[in-house]
Amino acid sequence: MQSSHLFKRDAEGVPHIKIVIWGPSLAGKTSMLTVFNILKRIEDPELVYSELKRIDDPSGRTIYYDQSIFELPKGQGTSLPLLRYQVWTVAGQERHKDTRKIVIRGADGIIIMFDPTKEQWEANKRSLLELIELVGEELGTKIPFLVVVNKIDLPKEERTPTEEFMKLLVEVGLAKDIGEAYMKTLEISCLEARNDLLMLPRRPDWRQLIDQNGRLKREARPDSVRRVAQPIEQITRMIIEQKIKQHKAKPTQE
Repeated sequence: MQSSHLFKRDAEGVPHIKIVIWGPSLAGKTSMLTVFNILKRIEDPELVYSELKRIDDPSGRTIYYDQSIFELPKGQGTSLPLLRYQVWTVAGQERHKDTRKIVIRGADGIIIMFDPTKEQWEANKRSLLELIELVGEELGTKIPFLVVVNKIDLPKEERTPTEEFMKLLVEVGLAKDIGEAYMKTLEISCLEARNDLLMLPRRPDWRQLIDQNGRLKREARPDSVRRVAQPIEQITRMIIEQKIKQHKAKPTQE
């Protein structure tokens, strides 16, 4: 039987978890959260507790964080009547390191996003090393993580192969070998997902894609959209499983 004390509580007393999407500037962190937010609004609008909040500059770059809060009802991975999952992004520019320290604090799970554009290799590496510096040994042990390589829509000659990011995970000690790194890594295209979402209502089979309430059927998600949603949904499950595992490992208190 799961207990509510496994999770922190928000200002309303509702158990919640915190997910942070981490990565360098222009990797696509805001785009990922935007696509997920739109998807949930057309699939399960009642489970979108807080619309997307953005703090950005005139160019659209995040200068502090983006955040949205969703709800997970009973029966979807937890016996609690309700569990909220907060999804945050960090500002990726180097000058915002101090704000990233604040946003990453209290994270229960992390999505590490890489930009495979070739000129971004060093920025990806710096971002990863900074995360390891801030989170320490808890990354991958007490705090689960997934790796997302965005922009796979780019021509192969313009992007760093995903295998190189897997090797980087091994190099920095976040995976023991390429096989383990492969299991933690997902490829997505936020651009393709956004375009496919925009095209949905224009498709000739649109009526077959929605239910009687006008909501998109889960099985009707375009593949590109499914790929973008997968990391957030998967890390949510991983966090819940991790907390249950940690709770069971604790000695019984008299």
